[in-house]
Amino acid sequence: MKRALRAVDSAEEITQPAAPAAPERRPGGVEVPHHTILGVEVSGGFLGGLSLDLVDGLNCVIGGRGTGKTTLLELMRYALSADGRSTPARLKVVQSNLGTGRVRIKVRTQHGAEYYADRPWNDTCQVLDAAGHPTTLSFDRDLFRADIYSQNEIEEIATSPAAQLALIDKFREEDLRQLDGEIRRLSADLEKNAAELLGLDRAVAELSEITQETRTIEEKLRTIEQTGGADAELVNRAHQDKALRERERRAVECLRTDVRKMGGELAVQARAMGQRVASRLDPAFAEGSNREAFGRIGSLVQALLTALERVTAEAGQRSEAFATELDEEEQALAEAHARQEHAYRELVLQQNEEQGRAQARSQLQKQLVTVTHAATELAARVKERTGKETERHQLLSRLSALRESRFDLRREIADHISAVLGPSVRVSITQADDRDPYRVLVSTALGRSGLRDLGQTVERLTQAIPPQALARIAQRGETEGLVERAGLSAKNAGRVVELLRESGAMYALEVVELSDVPRIELLDGVDYKRAPDLSTGQRCTAILSILLLDSERPLLVDQPEDNLDNAFIYSTVVRTLVGTKGRRQLIFISHNPNVPTLGWAERVFVMGSDGRHGTVLQQGTVDECREHIETLLEGGREAFLLRKQRYGL
Repeated sequence: MKRALRAVDSAEEITQPAAPAAPERRPGGVEVPHHTILGVEVSGGFLGGLSLDLVDGLNCVIGGRGTGKTTLLELMRYALSADGRSTPARLKVVQSNLGTGRVRIKVRTQHGAEYYADRPWNDTCQVLDAAGHPTTLSFDRDLFRADIYSQNEIEEIATSPAAQLALIDKFREEDLRQLDGEIRRLSADLEKNAAELLGLDRAVAELSEITQETRTIEEKLRTIEQTGGADAELVNRAHQDKALRERERRAVECLRTDVRKMGGELAVQARAMGQRVASRLDPAFAEGSNREAFGRIGSLVQALLTALERVTAEAGQRSEAFATELDEEEQALAEAHARQEHAYRELVLQQNEEQGRAQARSQLQKQLVTVTHAATELAARVKERTGKETERHQLLSRLSALRESRFDLRREIADHISAVLGPSVRVSITQADDRDPYRVLVSTALGRSGLRDLGQTVERLTQAIPPQALARIAQRGETEGLVERAGLSAKNAGRVVELLRESGAMYALEVVELSDVPRIELLDGVDYKRAPDLSTGQRCTAILSILLLDSERPLLVDQPEDNLDNAFIYSTVVRTLVGTKGRRQLIFISHNPNVPTLGWAERVFVMGSDGRHGTVLQQGTVDECREHIETLLEGGREAFLLRKQRYGL
């Protein structure tokens, strides 16, 4: 079911400064079910002994340099396995600061269920229930997710189309995940279908070459069979019967080969399957703490293997019985053939004219049997290929529809963001605009072409012709299309088509994934500028505005004020924080006093360090932590008062 997009109440809220709030009331948004991080505990390492009780609303972590604020964020990311964005550098931070310790995070889902995420260094996250008992759950998908961004990630999003697309997708994550899963399954089916079609193409080509001799052989036989005399009809019929006997003999031989092969392959596959299944049970399991469970599992496996062995043995016995019965029938058939062959030779000996042509006729008849068999196989392969081609058209149609649905959903998200953040921020998206995978595919297929200026040829093809159109051109051998649309010479066009067909790239072109490309723009004066073309501060302004939109996931950001001016922090960031409360939990590491004070932080955590260990010096409300806020963020009360005096206030 589609989850409605939520955002701040109006675009006006984002662009207009907040009015001073009355001291006696804390502003906040309308309550909406959402995930919440309730607490963090660290045992061991630099932050060993740390314990934070987080609240719903705005949580601010403040402290001097080197007190472990960024480490705390990375430990939380690590424990929650958030978004799979734990790069080697971030993991190194975790390893060096956690050591042999562990992180435990208590969470409450948007449905009210409470869990713990427990993770030591270099091991997976284990999800415990509210009582601390282990579960088989994981935080993958929708059980619990958090959005976590370190200092540089916000700016990185502004310069990476892939990161921007991932940001857009978060607004309808489950819907898009389901679509992506279906697209992957269809792509796998199409890849299998392409392999089958390539195999059939080769078989059809080989069989077609064999059957090309059919007309020539039949014409030669007709010439030889023009025997005159009173016994002409009898002689011709005898020759036809001889050819039929050869086909009968060959059919029985093929039947025996097929049955033996079938029985042998069945036995080999059964043994391999049995060995693979049995190998899953390590002998150590029988000695471990769960030996009783694995004893029962082993019994189930053994029962399955026994049944498989019985079925295989029965099939083998039936194959042997068939072979024995076939031997008897073949012997009877061979005796009949011997009598018929003797009669045939007697008849040929009686016809003097026929004796000279009998050998040639026999040879031609054997050749005809071969090509006739090939023709039968060819018809079967052509019919099979037609079925596979029909299947492919259906799969391609479904793939196209799914990709279209995915793009429509992303466009809906982009339009929504623009409506909420406009006119300051504008988001659009172009379908299948990333052509790099297309270029790589064509370049690989043409790598051994020997074409001069290969890179230029690839660029011409991929710029002038969409991948699906190029696939059709290759399949139909329409070289003139490459000449007209891409400006290739007739010779090079022919070579390109040949290589696309031989390599199977013509099928890969039909399904190559060209990513949708988002365009995030910020209004700068009277003009909109793309995110990569903005200054560092402007980039962060555009991306942070989107990150602050409502979501059921907690938002954790390390120093969001970096590269932003105080006017934007006050007029946009702080105002949005206030409006988002009740709809999303916020956890910010900050050096800017406006964030905790004017954002009405429900909880402030003051970090300190003796150089060897980071600790929480104090946690509480803004009022309770006022002295630390003045000292760490304002430069001290005296500095604050001097600035106030300097401003004439």
